[in-house]
Amino acid sequence: MLGSTLEEKENRVTEMILTTLKPTTLISGKVIALFAIGLLQVAIFTAPIVIGYLFFREQINIPDFDLSALVFEPVPMIIGFLILLGGFALFTTTLVAIGAVMPTAKEAGNFMGVMIALIFVPFYAVSLIFSNPQALIVQVFTYFPFSAPVTAMIRNGLGSLSLLEAAILYIGAVLMFSLAVRLFQYGSISYTSKVNNKTALSNGRRDPGRKPDTLTPAAPSRPAIACPA
Repeated sequence: MLGSTLEEKENRVTEMILTTLKPTTLISGKVIALFAIGLLQVAIFTAPIVIGYLFFREQINIPDFDLSALVFEPVPMIIGFLILLGGFALFTTTLVAIGAVMPTAKEAGNFMGVMIALIFVPFYAVSLIFSNPQALIVQVFTYFPFSAPVTAMIRNGLGSLSLLEAAILYIGAVLMFSLAVRLFQYGSISYTSKVNNKTALSNGRRDPGRKPDTLTPAAPSRPAIACPA
């Protein structure tokens, strides 16, 4: 997402796209397309395992699994999928915002390490998430937007996640999406310097559909009369 945004920005493709699409539509399409690609990759990776287990289990000596012991609960499964979707939208829109602000891919690449670290930070407290979900550090990871997806999915699997805590993630995703749209709208035409976030957000508060103020026509000026010397 970050590379795609910067590539389109540097090649001036974004300017042509924004003449026919709104920034909200463009970013939404990017997020949905990338999520669909991720699901397709998961399907491709798991298809050989499923096919091998169903049709070639005896030939390749796959041990038999007792699936009857599994309990399928629709509500936690739906909540987990929604958490996955919200976390995916949060991180991808954040990368769009970074790509819109930064003028080159080299400067934007410095943030990739930070984003990846934020995803894996909750795993350092995974034992505490299992043993004491109400601990302070677990609550911080749950309510901090960029550590919330992994923490919320683990807690949802353990049954210690409330609906209010799951909704916090979507609030952060919606706010980040709005910010990404504003920065993308004003940063897609900035090629040599970073976007001034304050200027972009202040311009974004204006109503784009508002017509310019009507100016009262000035009274016609009287012709100058030359005075005789």
